[in-house]
Amino acid sequence: MIAELPRIKPPEWLNMNQEEIQNVEFPLRELLKDSLYYPASGTDGDPVKYLAGNVLSFIYVDYGLERNDVLDSLKHGQHGFRGYAPVALRGVNMEELCPDGWTPELPRPGDGNPERGRGFIKPPFAVWSIFQRMDGFSDEHGPERFSLLYICGDGVATFQALYHGNHCVPHAVAVINPGTGFGGNWTDFSDRALIFARSVLGNPNGNPEILLYGGICPEDDPFYREPCWPDYPEPVACVPKYDGGYIGVWSR
Repeated sequence: MIAELPRIKPPEWLNMNQEEIQNVEFPLRELLKDSLYYPASGTDGDPVKYLAGNVLSFIYVDYGLERNDVLDSLKHGQHGFRGYAPVALRGVNMEELCPDGWTPELPRPGDGNPERGRGFIKPPFAVWSIFQRMDGFSDEHGPERFSLLYICGDGVATFQALYHGNHCVPHAVAVINPGTGFGGNWTDFSDRALIFARSVLGNPNGNPEILLYGGICPEDDPFYREPCWPDYPEPVACVPKYDGGYIGVWSR
């Protein structure tokens, strides 16, 4: 948890067990409220490692991983998920994610070509997990529980469907190694003028309070020392990435 940011009170729905999570109506709006949205996430646990406690609902989105690969990675406690294990898990269908539908913003010339990523795209799925801190790890390690909704989908369209379509706004957005160039992403999430930033910052329901921006680079490289979007000028923290480089945390 980042001390400079407020700690969030755990909601009641985080106490669900496996039987309850299977039988309850999917609490979409509760998950989206005060969430952290991380497109092109892979299974990178750094946002959980550093912000769990400030955030208790994480929305990870990536179209490049198979369902079983995601589940195996999460169950084995990689990176920021170390010290946690899923205690409740269920699949989520696409109708549950956007029950009222939405009108997508289509790419403009210069945004990139969505066809560019076709070779990286895996079959869509969504899975919701509640993680609990394992015995032997104290409060200093992180909160007792957090939620993770993992969606295999496009980062732009999924943001629009979740937050525009459900008339809400995330608390934080992460732009970390978003796969621009050789990574399989069809657009540049870090470019303020392009479609992802327009979707986030043009959300009629409001803007996130926090931006995470970072990636792999040498320690003395200044590349990530400024926010990618100038709408977030206030530095909050700078933390190391598990695989080298760093992540800046910025506020509006």
